[in-house]
Amino acid sequence: MSAPEKPPELPIGYHVENLTTLLHGVMAQYADLLTADEHALVQQFDTLNHSAKSLFYRLLTRQGTLLRQDKLNYGDVPDLEATLLELEQAGLCRRNPPAAVPELLHLLTRPELICSFSPTGHSKLKKPELVQRILEQQPEEDLRRHIQTRFPYVEARYQEAFTTFLVCFFGNSHQDLTEFVISELGHVRYESYSLCRDTRYFQTREQIEHQILYAQTRQQLEDKTCLQDADRLLALAQGLPAPDQHPHLQRRYQSTLIPIARQLERLQQWQPALGLFRLCDRHPSLERQARILKKLGQLEASLALCQQIRQHSQHPEALEFVDRFLPQLHKALGQPSPPRPTPTWPETHLNLTRPADTLTSETPGEAVEWLAAAALSDQHHQCCYVENTLFNGLFGLLFWDIVFAAVPGAFINPFQRGPLDLHSEDFYPRRQPQIEARLQQLTTQQWQDTMRQHFAAKAGIANPFVFWEALSPELLERALQRIPPHHLHAVFRRMLQHPGLYRNGFPDLIRFAVDHQTHPSYELIEIKGPGDKLQANQIRWLNAFVEAGIPASVCWVHWEPT
Repeated sequence: MSAPEKPPELPIGYHVENLTTLLHGVMAQYADLLTADEHALVQQFDTLNHSAKSLFYRLLTRQGTLLRQDKLNYGDVPDLEATLLELEQAGLCRRNPPAAVPELLHLLTRPELICSFSPTGHSKLKKPELVQRILEQQPEEDLRRHIQTRFPYVEARYQEAFTTFLVCFFGNSHQDLTEFVISELGHVRYESYSLCRDTRYFQTREQIEHQILYAQTRQQLEDKTCLQDADRLLALAQGLPAPDQHPHLQRRYQSTLIPIARQLERLQQWQPALGLFRLCDRHPSLERQARILKKLGQLEASLALCQQIRQHSQHPEALEFVDRFLPQLHKALGQPSPPRPTPTWPETHLNLTRPADTLTSETPGEAVEWLAAAALSDQHHQCCYVENTLFNGLFGLLFWDIVFAAVPGAFINPFQRGPLDLHSEDFYPRRQPQIEARLQQLTTQQWQDTMRQHFAAKAGIANPFVFWEALSPELLERALQRIPPHHLHAVFRRMLQHPGLYRNGFPDLIRFAVDHQTHPSYELIEIKGPGDKLQANQIRWLNAFVEAGIPASVCWVHWEPT
């Protein structure tokens, strides 16, 4: 057996280079929107030597705003005292800045707290209780003086400015400089796309401030006490600034407001929840309004809203909600409800021998799909386990350049697997002419050339639709030869309604006819093991396949008696 391959090593100084890239990248796009403090951060950082830049990076990115000086031990910072002095003189750090005493006490370990302050009755106290006991027994000024003398600490300045740089670079508040590390290690190769002021994410300073406030509000919603306080929830909602016409910030605004409204609904604050939902037009605001109106006894208004969803919404979950909810409304109104359509896709049954290594497990995992694929393969058919990877891959290869097109606000840094609006209903409208032109290729043989060219030229590059390890050249060629282009047109058209939702739910298997003349040349098969059931997204696709005349079925697997 060969020795395991060593993980790649990061180049020396990678973190300084990454921070420099981030700061200068934001300056290149947003210098006109940045404050004096934010400009000063970059100017002062550029004056530092390498050791000081390295330490400043650590002060900015380590957890907590206050860091103990004796914990700052780094090989590329050989003279800590001189480096801290340089940072101080550049105005980039402060030593022993004013801070709340409880926060300072938490910088010490439990043994250090006991050794330093000898609190009475400490033996069975956990650290939070120990800190409280020390605060009760000793004056705060004495505690502060002791910590600053024995455990001096340091704080990076411009932390608020750095947060703004992160938001400008990533367009969100959950990515950080670890994205650079992933790229450096070769875990992800990103596509190259245009980044310029004309297509930048933020166009005004107000938009930056709104993004930061939305993120801060979502963080507050992680507090369980907040979730039980209706007044506090309402105050958070009322403090959210309404966005301008920026499409991405409109989504962020609503994705912040809807959870607040949903929690108020859980607290049975019907009217406040209804008022907040009415400020939103995105899923699931209309569905929640319909439910609340029914609870309030406003049945006709609820019915009208359901009819509005059915007539105008393209969101599959909204349409499925109406199908489930209308019978309840009709019953409450004393009206007959039309019968719900029954499934029309074919169903088959398959008996298999259960593998010995799964006999003690209730969930044999992927074994049943692989076994079914083997059982359904013969001299006339080749059956492959593909699940969501095949049609997503074909979609990604056909529309590759359109996915990465320079749509305003879609790309804001070099570390994106796809555009920011990918998972929304906005993806298609904002690229409609290019998409329609590409769909026209499916009426000729040009679509196959496009897919092959992208497969060869882009191999290994991150794409939100293409799973390279699952899309072999052989599978691609088999799909190009066996799946009719009008079937692909129907599938892709459906995916374009809402790529975020329609990327999942495809059948587990594709069964190709070995002989090109055999009909059908392929079929899709969803495998369901004992005790399993169809999920909503799978039913969604099965109905779409029936509508488009695409051969698809459900195969119910049964284990042979042992």
